[in-house]
Amino acid sequence: MMRIALVMLVALGATPVHARPFKDMCENFEPLRKIADLKYIKPRVRVESKTAGVKPQDVVFTIEAKSGPIKVSPNAEGLLEMPFTDKLCAENPNVEVNQPPSTVSMGISIDPAIPPVQTLDYKLLEALRGEWSEAISRQSLMWRMLAPSSKAYQIQFEPGKGGTAEIKLPTGVRKLAANDKGELRIPFEDSWIAANPTIVLSDLPKRIGLAFK
Repeated sequence: MMRIALVMLVALGATPVHARPFKDMCENFEPLRKIADLKYIKPRVRVESKTAGVKPQDVVFTIEAKSGPIKVSPNAEGLLEMPFTDKLCAENPNVEVNQPPSTVSMGISIDPAIPPVQTLDYKLLEALRGEWSEAISRQSLMWRMLAPSSKAYQIQFEPGKGGTAEIKLPTGVRKLAANDKGELRIPFEDSWIAANPTIVLSDLPKRIGLAFK
């Protein structure tokens, strides 16, 4: 699984007559706000309209802040960045959507990954694993129980192109190969942390992250 869903689709719908308190959204998105400072654990909020012909960027959220209206829209891919600051959540202005009620949904997920590179140290992978543990530790008991445990590091190459990884250990080079889906797993090895071997990939991967299956 490349992205971990934290919150399934949340139905939203508001008009000028049916304004919604911003605090409600802050509470719904609390798991994301708790990890906003992490480097490699990036939350993604995707907006979809159930109305035919309405593009993601056509959806406009208007936050009626005291300093003036704040308008926020998703990009062409539907990804949205909401200003969930402590100040704005405490102010609790109304937020409206320029779409009919119950026609807009928001999917929330987390993608634990580092930027794709062709050469890296094992400690960088360990930093990613550590951030995932930190992200989970900051959540409520319910989310901690629901969150999946990582099983290995996963390198995603183009399917069918036979990507490889050479792990340059003090005892020699260990070579791992991707499967036909382009997935290559690097195991969690405590003994490798101190050795911190360099990992050389055959090609620039599409993704370097965690495996949860």
